[in-house]
Amino acid sequence: MVCLVMENNLIYQYYIQYSGTNQEVIRENANGLPDWAELGITSGKKYAETIGVQYEFSDQVTINAPNQNLEACRVFLDPYFDQFDKVLMLDIDTLVFTKENIFDQKIADVGMIQDGGPGSPQGFIHNIINQLESYGGIEFKRSKTFPNEKRYLNGGVVLWSKEGRLKARERFGGLEEMFRYREALRLNEQPYLNLMLNKHNIEVTELSNQWNRMNYMWTAGIPDGKINHFLALHKKRMKDFA
Repeated sequence: MVCLVMENNLIYQYYIQYSGTNQEVIRENANGLPDWAELGITSGKKYAETIGVQYEFSDQVTINAPNQNLEACRVFLDPYFDQFDKVLMLDIDTLVFTKENIFDQKIADVGMIQDGGPGSPQGFIHNIINQLESYGGIEFKRSKTFPNEKRYLNGGVVLWSKEGRLKARERFGGLEEMFRYREALRLNEQPYLNLMLNKHNIEVTELSNQWNRMNYMWTAGIPDGKINHFLALHKKRMKDFA
């Protein structure tokens, strides 16, 4: 007889009061959340229920990262998450349009989506990569999704295995390195994660961009992914599709 062991998986979302740019989309309600954030949280919770995994939302500073964006790194720095097999770090400016289970995707350490292809802001991305390569003394790997591009992954949908999270905690240098990075470059969690994944040989699985369909990827400007990501000012449009 074969005994099937059920994985203990988690969808994790967070929101901490924002202090960056685009303040016009960050107007918070009495509960501390912008309207679009409430929509993203509702969508994440519903998706967790649909696929039968646990769900958690946090609005608390927990690891005391250099800024609110880098608190996303809690999923691999905080031993609390060691109880879970896979953890999906899901930005709250996303809406889930599928009942397919993302946890069925085969990954080694981490699964993410290339921030690239037609319509992508390649000038901006090249500038970020150049800064990271110079700071880290490394050269970024090539993307398997778009081989003409260096690999630069979007941090809005990050599927971590337990093995990957433990490797990240062991190899990335913890908060000390995170503060050094932040002081030197003044960049946030997405560039940091890309730097560390390249520098420390974490095994990345590039997932289909259906799992993190950013607004520049949408056909005719209409969300058409399994998970749709409303970047920057597009957050205001979430109410039209929730």
